[in-house]
Amino acid sequence: MAFLLARRKEDLMTLAADLDLTFEASFTKLKLKELIVKSPDYVEDDVKKMLDGIVEERTKGEEKAEKEKIRKEEKEERMQKEEREYELEKLRIQAQRIANIPNSAENVQTPNKPIHETFHKFNMQEDISLNLTLFERHAELTFLPKKDWVQKLIGLIPIKIAHLIAREPADKCNDYDHVKDLLLQRFKLSPEKFRQLFLFHQKDDEKTWQDFQHELQTYFDGWTLGLKVNTYDQLRELIIADQMKKKAPYDLREHFLDEWSTINSPIELTKKFDEYEDVRRTIKPKQFKSFAKGSSNNLKYFRGQEHFHLGNNGNEKNTFNRRELFTIKELNN
Repeated sequence: MAFLLARRKEDLMTLAADLDLTFEASFTKLKLKELIVKSPDYVEDDVKKMLDGIVEERTKGEEKAEKEKIRKEEKEERMQKEEREYELEKLRIQAQRIANIPNSAENVQTPNKPIHETFHKFNMQEDISLNLTLFERHAELTFLPKKDWVQKLIGLIPIKIAHLIAREPADKCNDYDHVKDLLLQRFKLSPEKFRQLFLFHQKDDEKTWQDFQHELQTYFDGWTLGLKVNTYDQLRELIIADQMKKKAPYDLREHFLDEWSTINSPIELTKKFDEYEDVRRTIKPKQFKSFAKGSSNNLKYFRGQEHFHLGNNGNEKNTFNRRELFTIKELNN
C-alpha cells in the first residue's frame, strides 16, 4: 500500500473519484490513502493498474501543455523580432529625413525595395485583424502608395486566399478597404473563440501588465461586439448565460453541443435545461459497477453507465458509455 503515498495527491484524488469515493480537496495524501484502502472495491493489483493508467494520462497531458507553452514562446519571440525590425526601419527612415542631403529624393526611392522585403507573410493561425494591422503599419512606414497595397498583400497570403480576392469584381479587387472587409468577414475569429481566449488567457512573463490588459480587452471586445452586445442588459444576460453554461453538467453540454455557443440568453437556456431534465426524471438510469471478465491472466476491466437521452429528432435513444480502465491481455474467445 506504500505505492499510494509515492504518487501525487492529484493522482490519488482521481483514483478516489474513479472508485466512487467521497472526499474533499483538503484531504491529505495519507487520508486519501486510508479512504482508498478501506473502499469495498479495493484490490491492490487492480488499483495499482488503475493508478498507473491515471499517471500515464496525466503525463501525456503535461507533455501536451509543455509543447503548447513552447509554441507560444516561439510565437512571442517571432512577434518581438518583427517589432524590433519595425522600430529599426522607422529609426533609419527618420535619420534619412533629418540628414536632408541634396539627393534626398533618390535616397527615399532606393530603400523601397529592401524595406518592402521586411513585410512578413501572414500567419493564418492567428487573428486576421492582427496580421492586417501589422501589414498596414509596414505599408505606411515604407511610404507604399495605398493603391498598391492589395498587390503587395497578395504576395503575403496563402494562394487560396489570393484566389478568393481575384474572384472579386474588377473595380473591387484592387480596393484595399473592400479586400480588408472581405478578409475580416471570412477569417476573423468567432465570438466563441474570443470568449475562450478571454477566459483562459494568461500573462506571459516577458510582457507587462499593460500588454496583458490590452490583450484581455481585445478578446473581450471581440467576444461581446461579435455577438452585438451593446447595452448593459445585453451584457448582463451574456454573463449570466455564460455562468450557467459553466455550471451545466456534461450530459447537458453534450446534448446541446451543436447550438451551445449560440445560446446566449439565460431565459432560453433555462427553458432548454428544464425540458431536458424533465425528460430524464421520467427514466430511471441503470447503474453498473465495475466488473471483470475472463480468467485471472486475461482480465479486462470496465466502468460504465447505461442511460437514455433524446436525439435531435425527439426519438429516445439507449446508449452505454463504457470506460476501459486497463487491459492485461486481449480476451481469447
